[in-house]
Amino acid sequence: MAAGNTRASYFPLPWATDPADNFLVCVAEMRSFLGETGFITELLEDNSDAHLKRETANATRAASGQPGLAVYVDNLAQKAGNARRSLEEGQVRLVRGIFRVQ
Repeated sequence: MAAGNTRASYFPLPWATDPADNFLVCVAEMRSFLGETGFITELLEDNSDAHLKRETANATRAASGQPGLAVYVDNLAQKAGNARRSLEEGQVRLVRGIFRVQ
């Protein structure tokens, strides 16, 4: 997860209850910080668009009798909705990376 083009404005989010709890940085800042602390970037890609193209109906539900994520995250539906809206509006980005130590 990385900061997008504008500040996140929909709270609560799964990682931040309010703006004071939101410490996401943009991809460039993330790459720079990791480089400064001794990591070499092998791969760092933004998967936001691919994620948005997926149907939410394809999300895997917890097996019957098994606890779902809502057991661990309060207000999950609201937080997930705010995260999706933030992603759709470019306020956050989904990134993945592979890094190695120099």
